[in-house]
Amino acid sequence: MTKTKVLIVDDHRVVIEGVKSALSVSPDLEVIGEALNGHQAIKKVKSLKPDIVIMDISMPDLNGIDATLQIKKMDPHIKIIIFSMYSNREYVIDLFKAGISSYVLKKDPMSDLVSAIKAVERGGTYFTTISSEILLNYVKELDDSKNNNIINGFESLSLREREVFQLLSEGKSIREIAETLGISRKTVETHKYNIMEKLHAKNITDLTRLAIRKGIIQL
Repeated sequence: MTKTKVLIVDDHRVVIEGVKSALSVSPDLEVIGEALNGHQAIKKVKSLKPDIVIMDISMPDLNGIDATLQIKKMDPHIKIIIFSMYSNREYVIDLFKAGISSYVLKKDPMSDLVSAIKAVERGGTYFTTISSEILLNYVKELDDSKNNNIINGFESLSLREREVFQLLSEGKSIREIAETLGISRKTVETHKYNIMEKLHAKNITDLTRLAIRKGIIQL
């Protein structure tokens, strides 16, 4: 029997172990790896080639939203299930547009996560009650909106710029960002300039405020 390969991404070991335990009773599922942040997740996806990724949202260095965007760009066929404590409307909509297959809250029964995996295995989707309501309202808004092609400054950032944006907002220096991303300091400076221009930000404080509002970092 061919097993569905699952990668678990969460910055809390206790969550990873809980998910592994819940999935261990399903003989058709195999947890092939785990990652503690978005950067690790991208590397593991490249090397392990999972069928399904169970993804947290709030993680250091690279959050789950931007990791999802990069993974889906790299391989659109990979199914991503968001497993998070957050039910923010903005998160659900951003991730829905990124192409996720499921959104489950950590406060929901673990059986919901298993049900989500089963649905995704069959090529379907699975959204719990809160996320379903958010998506229904969002679709209605799109139908009523005449300006749904307008892209705000944050959405216009490239995937690399979003990475640099988060690291800048976390207080990382240009040198630290260059080392983390494996690029030159000059390239980081260029990204920083472009980010400031697109977001109409005057300083790092402005970037940090936006990151907090977007839920990318927390105080």
